[in-house]
Amino acid sequence: MQSLHPDFETTLPDTDYFFLGSGTLQAAIQWSRHPGATRLGILISDPDHFARKWSTHLFHPEYGLGKTVATIIIDGVRYQPDETLQVVWYPDVIPGVTALWKAGEFYVVEKFWTSIDEPVLVREITFEADHPLESAELEIALYGNPALFNQFVGNEFGLGAMGLDDILVSTHAPGIFHERTLTVPLYRDGHIYRMTVMYSLGPEMPSKGLSQLIEQEREYWTVCGARWTAPHPNPMLHEVERVFAASAMGLRAAVSADGRFDASIWQYGYEWSGDASIVCEAAVYSGQFEVAQSVLENILTRLTIPEGMAMESSRFRGGKDAELNNNGEILKACRTYFEWTGDREFIEEYYPRIKAIADYLLRPEFLNDETGMLVASRDIWERSEAMGILPGYDVSHQTFGILGLRDASWIAKQFGMDDDQSRWTAAAKKMRQSFLEHPTHSMIEDGRLIKRRLLDGSVQTELSLAKIDKAFQQQFVPDGMPLASQGVRIWEPDISESFPICFGLIDPHSDVAKKTLETLDALWSQSWEDGGYGRYNVLSEPDSPGPWPFATMFMAAAALEAGDYEKAQRAIGWLIDRGGAGASWLEFYGDRPTPPLPPTGIIVWAWAQWITLVVKHLLVARVEEDQLVITPRLGGFTGELRFRDSSVPIPDPETLGRR
Repeated sequence: MQSLHPDFETTLPDTDYFFLGSGTLQAAIQWSRHPGATRLGILISDPDHFARKWSTHLFHPEYGLGKTVATIIIDGVRYQPDETLQVVWYPDVIPGVTALWKAGEFYVVEKFWTSIDEPVLVREITFEADHPLESAELEIALYGNPALFNQFVGNEFGLGAMGLDDILVSTHAPGIFHERTLTVPLYRDGHIYRMTVMYSLGPEMPSKGLSQLIEQEREYWTVCGARWTAPHPNPMLHEVERVFAASAMGLRAAVSADGRFDASIWQYGYEWSGDASIVCEAAVYSGQFEVAQSVLENILTRLTIPEGMAMESSRFRGGKDAELNNNGEILKACRTYFEWTGDREFIEEYYPRIKAIADYLLRPEFLNDETGMLVASRDIWERSEAMGILPGYDVSHQTFGILGLRDASWIAKQFGMDDDQSRWTAAAKKMRQSFLEHPTHSMIEDGRLIKRRLLDGSVQTELSLAKIDKAFQQQFVPDGMPLASQGVRIWEPDISESFPICFGLIDPHSDVAKKTLETLDALWSQSWEDGGYGRYNVLSEPDSPGPWPFATMFMAAAALEAGDYEKAQRAIGWLIDRGGAGASWLEFYGDRPTPPLPPTGIIVWAWAQWITLVVKHLLVARVEEDQLVITPRLGGFTGELRFRDSSVPIPDPETLGRR
């Protein structure tokens, strides 16, 4: 039996992915040093139709991404990228991807970028020769995915495929068409040889010229936010800004024109309202207000229902299985969008849905009259009664419940909705007071924050295989995973215990915060050796044991808030290293049984959380009395943040010092 092409794998070792997109086209440039994998491959898909890696437009079951590689023919000798290949994000007038490789004595440069509003990936190929050449040609091919395309056509100007979608690969010069390849002579301009290739989704060429696309991109990225503008004398800050720009582009690539995105690219094919809320806020922080609005509109129409219930994993679950943190996250995102963009009209239009989302938290089935806190049998990581979670109070539900109701109250005040404002303010106040001070049910025990308090006031500290439904276990807790082992499995500590510190519900310099962070540090490099934080005690892990990027970002944020810069820099350094050249993070790093579970994909939440880490916890940007105030904790950042109808420069670090 023929084995699968290595490109089939999403988690290839020594492989980086660089994501580009327009909202109507999602592209990823694969740079792989793994034996047998395509060194420089292109993946293209429609971001509105979630795909696995092997169901993207240019993936071929036999060739993988091999047929997306360009061939340069110089004086009759054929060259393709070899071990000399290097790929980087490049901060040109358009942030894009640049690949450099050697063809004989010449260095070939390939640049990739996308339109902002059309389904077009642009690929510009150049090399310089200091002496005349007899011939210089480019050969490109189109071997579309046979699961999507069943007709292939071509002529001297381009190659096309039709079927469930349409794709066109074209050049700006005629060439020789043969089977599924096009060979084109490169333009010569002095010592420079050049050719531009365009990959377009849809049956026709894009209506706008290349120069106009470039101008649109330049205007867009001018207000993108704190960005990578030039090599930085501080290596870590240079990397922070590089990853910021790549993360902003990652969000643009992931989110469709309709505001939808696959929560983990090539993995789930599902949407989460909580992830979408974090992406909405990050799009705001990175200056992508239009993207943020599309995501928020999707949340307030498709990812919630009129009763106020929120979607997770493309499902609506109520009652004891409700992930109540989602409602709070949505409300928090609504305020962030409103405050930063000033888009009053949009929030007013969707106020009835916002009201329903807030009032959903106040339903008697969730809100305990005595404590004023939220009750369910689920946590933010989707573990439920089937995994042994008992009815009670989850720290993430309370944290985002308090924040969400507080922000809903603020929104109500802007529109003179006095009854709503009063109701939500009172609920948030009582919930926060019980969270911190209730004599039997507070979320503090033994001087630190805890994960879960049960209805009788006891603290849940463990899960047990005996309490896990057998049918559920077979499907979602495969053999070999820590939770599948016999006996009691300790589940404390949990990264969600850092949320009240990250979001200011408790004083980050208090003894409670200090002890909580000391306890949470046990999550660093648990059963693995190369660092990073797991979401929780790995002994209770049902399917994904290993470090998680966004969990590590939460801990970096909490450490920054607490003034522990050494721990924050350790986490940030690990994240930069794991993100690699492409600054794309897998959902987690470790062994995952596939099947029965889906392959590990590129997690969109991580791009969003990195942007939030930089803007909220490194730059410390916040809105005060209708003004954006920025007081960086670490000096040296450049750029600006978009705010309403203008932009705010990041202050001169020389005048600030270190907070």
